[in-house]
Amino acid sequence: MCSYSVIGCGYVGSFVAANMKSQGHYVIGTTRTSQRFAELRNVVNEPISLDLADPNCDFSFLEEQQGLLISVAPTQNGDGYQSVFSSGIRNLARALRCRQSIQPLHVTYISSAGVYGDHRGEMVTEDSSVDSANPVNAMLVEAENVLLTIDRPDTKICVMRLGGIYGPGRDMVSMIKQAAGEQIPKNGSDVPAWSGIFDITNGVSFAFNNQLVGTYNLVDDMQLSRRELSNEICDIDGLPPVIWANENSPGARAMNAKVSNEKIKLEGFRLSSPSMLLPTPV
Repeated sequence: MCSYSVIGCGYVGSFVAANMKSQGHYVIGTTRTSQRFAELRNVVNEPISLDLADPNCDFSFLEEQQGLLISVAPTQNGDGYQSVFSSGIRNLARALRCRQSIQPLHVTYISSAGVYGDHRGEMVTEDSSVDSANPVNAMLVEAENVLLTIDRPDTKICVMRLGGIYGPGRDMVSMIKQAAGEQIPKNGSDVPAWSGIFDITNGVSFAFNNQLVGTYNLVDDMQLSRRELSNEICDIDGLPPVIWANENSPGARAMNAKVSNEKIKLEGFRLSSPSMLLPTPV
């Protein structure tokens, strides 16, 4: 058994925390809200209230941890990118850099495959260029770099870039069926990336157990455009197609790339959900 912390117990963080606890690890989980704090008691061994953007944040719990997942996001209405991904991650990186303990620590940071931006549907790998022109992508990439440049021999950092997340409570196939015949103001020709929650959960555990270092795309095998995906789903049930736009709105944060997952597969990781169109694993 080891001590493992999850900073940010939202959708992804809660699944990871529950999985780590089921493996017998002592799990600390953090949240910013009092309502979520009460709920966390049923998920982790020890819930902690934590706001990364608070300059006086108490990070003392990190001293004796062996594993750490950072899975943070702005509020649901989209506010707070600056406080979370700039101020917050810098506060956390400073605490990790200044730890008094020399206990080896593995850190997994959840990022987004959206940082690749518009590659006109071409294949991208972890070495491909990112879209630093978009302010949100620029902040996400900066956060990755802040963590990856923590220079301590006892601290290993792994960045996991995810696609759109699906799983229990996020049934994307049903959502697409509900949009049948509707007009959606997103570019139907763009190719997004997708990640199943069980693969994310297993991927974080895999990264910890194998002490992965560096950046990995943790996405499934599906590389269809929005239009191709929705047509395939709607055709099965004889539904009218979703009506997509043919271009992105001005200033929109566009993502259009076939994201390769070959790097993490070469490490030995195997997907349990290669596509949302296949049955969900039990």
